Amino acid sequence: MDNPILTQPIVYLGCPTLGTIIVALTIQRWWKKGGGGKKKGGGEGGGRSYLTLLPFVLSLCYGMVAVLACSGWSALGVLTRLGLWGGNGLGYTYLVWGIGGSSPEVTRSNPIVLTPGGYCVFALWTALVFGSHVWGGRLPRLQNIAGVLAGIFLGMAAGVAGVMAVPLASSLNLAGGWYTGGIQG
Repeated sequence: MDNPILTQPIVYLGCPTLGTIIVALTIQRWWKKGGGGKKKGGGEGGGRSYLTLLPFVLSLCYGMVAVLACSGWSALGVLTRLGLWGGNGLGYTYLVWGIGGSSPEVTRSNPIVLTPGGYCVFALWTALVFGSHVWGGRLPRLQNIAGVLAGIFLGMAAGVAGVMAVPLASSLNLAGGWYTGGIQG
């Protein structure tokens, strides 16, 4: 008997709302810390580069792929489903009990499909995200955690997944084709 949380989880509006809040707060923090503000001398042009957002954006995309491509019966799939379950609960509570609104279902109908090579590249990406978290400084660690959670929270929403699933899966599958072609000779 299949457990629906592992095979096809249901996502309510509160979960992607939390993901959007994480993205908005990350961009706001970057902006306030000099990402788009004025120079200290009074001129225009920020002090920080867009590259400082790169760990967050890569982790965000990683979280989306993780929740869309990992089977609920894999170790990573169970972790993403637990994150999704927690985001659903927090988001529903925030929208319904905290704000007084409603939280309808917004689930994407089908997960994305990766080729065997796509899963190889995704496994490499998993190792890089893990390594970035373990060996990164305090801010990159927080960006990795926030990005992965935001990706998981946003990934199963129908509108976001419909826009992001195809380019992310196609990129992984293309890179995976090159990787497996190079390995097989």
